[in-house]
Order: sequence, then structure tokens, then C-alpha cells
Amino acid sequence: MSEASKPQLDLLLAGGTVLTLADGSGAAEPSWSVGIVGDRIAVVGPAAELAAQWSAQDIIDCTGQAILPGFVDAHLHTCQSLVRGLADDIPVLEWLTRVVNLEAAMDEDDVYASVRLACLEMIRGGTTAFIEACANPTYVDAVADAVIDSGLRAALTRSSMEHQEPDWEAPAAFLADGPANVEATRRLIERWNGAGNGRIAAWCGWRQQWNLSDDTIVALARLSQDHGVGFHGHLSTRRSGQIESLEALGVLGPQFVFAHAIRFTDRDMDLIEQYDVKINHNPGASMHGAYGSAVAGRFPELIDRGVNVCLGCDGAANGNTLDMWQTTRLAATLHKEVRQDATVVPAPQALQLSTVNGGRALQRDDLGVVAVGMKADLQVIDLQQAHLTPAHDVANVLVYCASGQDVVATVVDGRILMRDGQVTSLDERRVLEDAEARARRLAPLVLESHAREVQA
Repeated sequence: MSEASKPQLDLLLAGGTVLTLADGSGAAEPSWSVGIVGDRIAVVGPAAELAAQWSAQDIIDCTGQAILPGFVDAHLHTCQSLVRGLADDIPVLEWLTRVVNLEAAMDEDDVYASVRLACLEMIRGGTTAFIEACANPTYVDAVADAVIDSGLRAALTRSSMEHQEPDWEAPAAFLADGPANVEATRRLIERWNGAGNGRIAAWCGWRQQWNLSDDTIVALARLSQDHGVGFHGHLSTRRSGQIESLEALGVLGPQFVFAHAIRFTDRDMDLIEQYDVKINHNPGASMHGAYGSAVAGRFPELIDRGVNVCLGCDGAANGNTLDMWQTTRLAATLHKEVRQDATVVPAPQALQLSTVNGGRALQRDDLGVVAVGMKADLQVIDLQQAHLTPAHDVANVLVYCASGQDVVATVVDGRILMRDGQVTSLDERRVLEDAEARARRLAPLVLESHAREVQA
């Protein structure tokens, strides 16, 4: 067949080791290629066969590299990236007061810079989609603008808070009455859901259940159902029984994705399974803040029940890094240690949590697998490095040895966001310089707050 007569691909990732993750086994296919037309995967198979049958406008040579689905970070505070390093080694309630008040001190340009920094880190680390973990409610439009500029896929939520919790003081600027929170969420959905050529979803969300009245929770849940969008929020890291209380309100359903979901009654566990509630695991953030994922978390048991458990980095202020490779490794190792069982959460299963399960949490059935018809959201890893050699079992080597720094290409919706280690969708130098300058301006606010805490 002549080149002129061959059907044409827009992009060909050629000659790499492909982990399709289609059957959950982590099996690797050496010398395979992935062909993309528009925003979808058009063909997957042996490199020689595809080269003989197709031509391509653009080709990335993936020899010596692994091609696999991009990660879905299912819980991420993009508005906290400027706070990295300012709230370490302190109790969780002090952490909340310090970090959330700093979020409230940000202006629109600060928020935009923080989100762009988070997006840059995700692109560099192979994350192609994420769920926003309650954005600054004043500047949620700036969050959306930054994500669209980056080329990433995301579900946006705003920080809905109605009243104070008894344990810590939230910033007054983040509080609004129930109807105001519902109406602001409605506007978010109407403006942003489906934006960015469908890459952006807009969901309902809460900061904590305890910040909202039951009436507001019911109203937000109804809004979620009416618009067919998700509902994302935090569960307490210290209390159990929240799932039972939500079931009593009649709001539980498959649209819910709960983060820091650590402590459950047996009844909670049954309800999670019954209502197909999605559970987000943030092992790095839990270890940083001593939340209890290792000692009290029942994530392996939830996985065994068939619950959709997904993974997240949480944020630069507590997960410290937005490296989903690190998070995947922690998910695969943390529970082995606590249970003294090396068979718990094997490497291929950990990859499923951070890819296809994340896609399902995002309400997408076309993410997380390299297969024809799926979205072309992909990452490419350089295997030709000392710490990844030999790769007897590619999935295991990646989970236990790789980091985000090993990612050399990132593709979302068929668009190349990073190629040969160079980010193409953002001006990396400008993003870093802007973030550094704005973080330096904000840092004294934390130090002043800490000084007041010490005096008190």
C-alpha cells in the first residue's frame, strides 16, 4: 500500500511498550503503537502492522518507552499550590486554619497562578485529568480559565461552606447562607459544565458536611441530580457514620465521590457498596497529616467489595507533591505494611485505581484504558534509566520505581501537552516565575498568623 493511499492518523505514538490496562492485569505489549484521530484512540497494535496500514501527520518515537493511560487525580486542591512548605509538621486543625485562611487571602491573580502551577506539575507527571477539591469560591472562574489554558481535563467544584465547625475557624469570606451556596453552584454548572470542548465538567461540592445544614445538602444533591453532574467533598478524617447520616437524608447515589474517606461503620461500608459511592484515597496527604489511612483505613476491604476506589494527591500543602506515581506507589505499599501482607493491593491493581477507577469517579467510561474509541489521554514514560532497568515486569517496575520525573510526553484529547520533556501548552518559565513571586508575597501572611498562634 502506498503512503498516499493509507488512511491518515493525526498522531502516532510509535514503537513503545503499551500497557492497555484493559483487563486489569498490567500486561505489557512490546513494540506496539497507538494511533490517534481527533480526540480518540483510533488504533492500537503491533508497530510494524500499524506502520504498514496507516500514515500519520505527526509521529512520536516511543522506542524504549512505555505508553499507558494518563492518571486521574481524583482529589486535588489546585488553589493550595502556592502554600507548599508553609504548613508542615503541625496538627491537622492548625493546618486547616493556616492553609484555608491563606486561600482566602489570595486575589484572583494569585488563584490563577496557583492553578497554573498545579497544572504544570500534573502535565509533567503524567496526570491528564483531576477533580478539583473545592476551589476558592470567590475566584472559581479563574480556576476554570487556568485549567482550560493548560489543556488538562477536570471536574470543577467550589468550596460550599455555610457555617463554622466547632473545631476550627474558617475564613468569613468563604461562608455564605445555604441558598447562596446553591445558587453559586448552579451558576458554576451552567457556565462551565461542558466547556473546553467537553474537557471541563462542573459539579456540586462541599468543604465538609459539618459546614452545611441538612437542607443545603439536600438542595445541592438535588441540583447534582437535576444536571446529571457529580458531587465531591471531604469526609471527616476522625469521625465515622457520615454515610449513614447521608442515607438518612435520602441523598446517596453513584454521583458522590468522597475524599479522605477513612473511618466507616460496618453499615457505612454496606451503603457505599449499595449506592455505588466512589471513595477517594489520599495516602500521601494522610501520612503527612496523620489522618489514619494506614491504621484505620479500610480501602483494601472496599476494593474487595468492588467499590470504585480511586486515588488523589490532595494538594501541595499536605500531599506535598502532585506526583501520582508516588501516590500510586503509596497505595500499593501502605496497606501491605499495616496488614503484614505483601499480597494486598498488587501493582496492577494500584494502576487501576489511579487510571480507570479515576475515570469512573470522573463519570467517564472512556478514560483509563488504551483501547480503540477511548479518549486519547495518555502518558509516555522513559524506561531507559538505571532505576527502571531491568523491566522484567513493566507494570511492577513502574509502580514501585517510577516517578513523575520519568514522564516524557503527555497527551490529552489527542493534543500534545508535553513532548520530549518539554511542556507545550504552558509557558513553563513564566508559570514558575509568577508562582514564585506570588508565593513570596503570601508567605508573610502565614508567618504572621503563626506568630499570633504562638502568642495565644
